[in-house]
Amino acid sequence: MPDTPSRLAAFLTELRRRRVFRVAVVYAGVAFIVIQIIDGAFDYLKIPEWGGSLIIIMLAVGFPIAVGMAWAFDLTAEGLVRAKPEREPTAAKAPRHIVIGNKTLAVVAVLAVIAAAWSWWGRPSPEAALGAKSIAVLPFINMSADPEQEYFCDGITDDILTHLSKIGDLKVIARTSVMQYKNTEKRIRDIGRELGVATILEGSVRRADSRVRISSQLVDAKTEEHLWAETYDRDLTDVFAIQSDVAQQIAMALKVTLTPEEKSYVEAVPTDNPEAYDYYLMGNTFYYRHWTEVGAGRESAVEDAIAMYEKAVELDPDFALAWARLSGAHVHMLRQHDDRTPERLAEAKSALDKALALDPDHPEVYLAHGHYYHEGLGDWEAALEQVELGLKGQPGNSEIIARLGFIKRMEGKWEVAVDAFKKAVDLDPRQSDYIVNLSRTYSRMRNWAEAERFADLGIFLFPRDDMPYDRKAEVYLFSNGDIEKARGVYQEALENIRPDILINQRSYIEILARDYQKALDIEKARTGGFLRKADIYRYLGQPEQAATYYDSARVEQEELVRIDRDDYVAHSNLGIAYAGLGRREEAIREGKLAVEILPLSRDAYYGPHFILDLARIYAMLGEQDAAVDQLELLLSIPSEITVPLLRLDPVWDPLREHPRFQALMAG
Repeated sequence: MPDTPSRLAAFLTELRRRRVFRVAVVYAGVAFIVIQIIDGAFDYLKIPEWGGSLIIIMLAVGFPIAVGMAWAFDLTAEGLVRAKPEREPTAAKAPRHIVIGNKTLAVVAVLAVIAAAWSWWGRPSPEAALGAKSIAVLPFINMSADPEQEYFCDGITDDILTHLSKIGDLKVIARTSVMQYKNTEKRIRDIGRELGVATILEGSVRRADSRVRISSQLVDAKTEEHLWAETYDRDLTDVFAIQSDVAQQIAMALKVTLTPEEKSYVEAVPTDNPEAYDYYLMGNTFYYRHWTEVGAGRESAVEDAIAMYEKAVELDPDFALAWARLSGAHVHMLRQHDDRTPERLAEAKSALDKALALDPDHPEVYLAHGHYYHEGLGDWEAALEQVELGLKGQPGNSEIIARLGFIKRMEGKWEVAVDAFKKAVDLDPRQSDYIVNLSRTYSRMRNWAEAERFADLGIFLFPRDDMPYDRKAEVYLFSNGDIEKARGVYQEALENIRPDILINQRSYIEILARDYQKALDIEKARTGGFLRKADIYRYLGQPEQAATYYDSARVEQEELVRIDRDDYVAHSNLGIAYAGLGRREEAIREGKLAVEILPLSRDAYYGPHFILDLARIYAMLGEQDAAVDQLELLLSIPSEITVPLLRLDPVWDPLREHPRFQALMAG
């Protein structure tokens, strides 16, 4: 054993020669920097706890690999070569390694110190990062013996949330997002991080006959410490006083000062009739269920809501809030379920008039009024006035803020619309519609990076919703014509979504790829889609089959125009069908009529689509200059047309030899 010290010394000398110690020190320093940065950005990026753990595990696994590589290999000017033991260390010069020297060590050390300082002292506190005056109201637990009382329990949650959203100095997460935590087993701190709030309100409701017991507690989302708690055991007629008191107690706990106007909003009693309030809550339950139902269930949910609101106002004709919701539900049927009949519009107007007569300054009435103007009459100028008035009473209402975004986008005020959608997402981070519209707006503005970022967020949060996938595929196609990436998006979507829901998008990609037979095979899985099938047969060089489908589309769209002479979508589609049938004058007339009904001045967002359809009609009829005129306009404004799409889409094949079109493609 006498040579053991000398062997150890030689081994340590070899470790130093191969820079193993330095690699270990640098790796540890860099790992420390990475951990500090990730830890500092944890709350901002909403990284789940398992994400941080995974990063640390990966860094730990990488350490022995880095040390082993340093021992086994030398990084030289000629590349990575296997290390050899030093035979004569005292006589030989140092090998020509690309080494980690003292300067590198110094830089790593300085960065480590900066990272540590930023992590512990420089970054804002969690409360500052999240906003100390921010709250999410989790769904209250139904403690009643009757499980059918779930609607009442959810209604209490909704109303407390609505009361809080009337407080301008308080960020309140909207219903759509908090309801996703119903019956959750997640920890409060995880929910707070995911929703971006500093405090959480949780509670329970027990209802028995005419008595109600409501327990609630305000919890610090970071420490899970209780900040305030109270239990109310009252008559059912006192439920509004309970909701008001909860809102004001939370405001006090978070050091929020209510203005006299906010205090009056919070203390308002919407009805003196408990049974009418019961039906109102049931109506809300059905209405919100619309967002989770699919197919015909969505429409029936709104119809059920209308029936409940009608019972509420029958029991209490002075229930302004129920009248406002009734009007909004009728408007929803107008827009979302194509029930654009004079009778439906009249029902919406009648309910709105009742609400206006009873409480014209209520924020919900302003919202219903704006909804009627916007979706019912298409008058966004009048809608904007009502929405802005509604924001004064409910500055934290994400639905009103999103409505502002929709209107500003129609006005062509794109940046203002983006800001509104971002604020709506901040208040309702689990609402798919807001995220999708933010991505869609960025796409029209041709800001592809942001469009893709929010599409990815939508896919991450809502993997069973087809719209975020549409937005991401759109980015790949519109920005650089990447068909393979777009196909990949829908291949991923098919893992979570039924194929029949994605038919239109998938067949369009195959048309752009000019695999017309594959596009037709996809289309055959659905009924309808006459125009798409007609186009495919035309591209396949089968004019008789194409004419059959163009004629089917003609019959369908003529009926829609007969029902509603202002249906710009039907006029535009009818123009395309006429063009496919060679009916030149009628095709151009219908295409122009769609643009006249919905001009850019009226809608800067949807308007360009009908200019694009008019360009398509012109191209189909050989009116090349007229077609290029429309395309030049579309490329000069935010729209859904891009140069890569011009290059791909076969609808523009008749223009390929036109000098002006070639100039557009070169752009």
